[in-house]
Parts: sequence; C-alpha cells; structure tokens
Amino acid sequence: MNTLKKRFIYVLQMPTESRELFIRDNEIIENADGELDCPLDSILKRYHLEWDDLFRMNVGTVFLLQEDIEERKVIRSISFENLHYHR
Repeated sequence: MNTLKKRFIYVLQMPTESRELFIRDNEIIENADGELDCPLDSILKRYHLEWDDLFRMNVGTVFLLQEDIEERKVIRSISFENLHYHR
C-alpha cells in the first residue's frame, strides 16, 4: 500500500508557465485560527527570489497547495493582477 503523506507547495502561475516552490514540513505553521499557512517571504528567500522577481516574472497568481496522492487542494491564492510593487 502506497502511503504518500501530504506536502505543501507554492505555485507561481505565469501566462505561459508555472513554477513550483516546495515547502518543507518545518515551514508550515498553524495560525491562531487553526488554518495552515507558510510565509511566502521565507520560501522565496530559500529559492533565492524576492518580491520584485515575481513582478519581473509576470506572475499572475500564487497558490498555496496541499497535495496528497489523490488530489491537490488550494489552501489560498494571491492575485497579482492589481498589485503594484514599489521599492
């Protein structure tokens, strides 16, 4: 019997492609409301990316996904459509 545990992924959705940023177990936190979360800043840093890189890559949406052997479930999404980055 295959027992694949759940894992978490940030997906950067761009117009012509997507990129997956895998999240380590110790990077997932449970907030005060009991919801699972992971600071995007820390994952970007581990992948040597910054917020302005997301805008340069023309990211439209960032999804936080929970994945197991049967499905991928969106925990939350961040739309960059109407966001502007000022350094």
